[in-house]
Amino acid sequence: MTKKDKKIRFEAMKATKEEILSRIKRSVNEIDPQSEIILFGSKARGDDRDDSDWDLLILIPSQVDITVEQKFRHKLFELELEYGQAFSTFVYSRSDWDNKLRITPLYKNVEREGIRI
Repeated sequence: MTKKDKKIRFEAMKATKEEILSRIKRSVNEIDPQSEIILFGSKARGDDRDDSDWDLLILIPSQVDITVEQKFRHKLFELELEYGQAFSTFVYSRSDWDNKLRITPLYKNVEREGIRI
C-alpha cells in the first residue's frame, strides 16, 4: 500500500457517524425510496468501539428475496470499502417484520434500541 493509499484510507476512517449514516440512507433510498432504515446495536447505543460493525435493518414495502437482499448488500459494500467499516445488514419486508418476525429476539432488540435514520 502506497503512502497515498494509506492517507486516503486514514481520511475515510475519520468520517463522522452522521456522514456515514447519511451515505447509508442515500444509498438505500436509491434502491427503494420507500425503505425504512434502522440502526441498532452498539452504534445505536453509543457504546461502540473503533472496530464495531454497523447493525442495519432495512424494511421495504415489497417481499424480499435473495436478489433484492443482494442489491442492498452490494450497494452498501461500496460504502464499507470507502469508509473501512463493516455493516451487518438485515433486509425484510415490512409485512414480515411486523408479523412473522415479531416474536424473534432480533425484533425485540431493534424495538428496544433501534434508531430510525
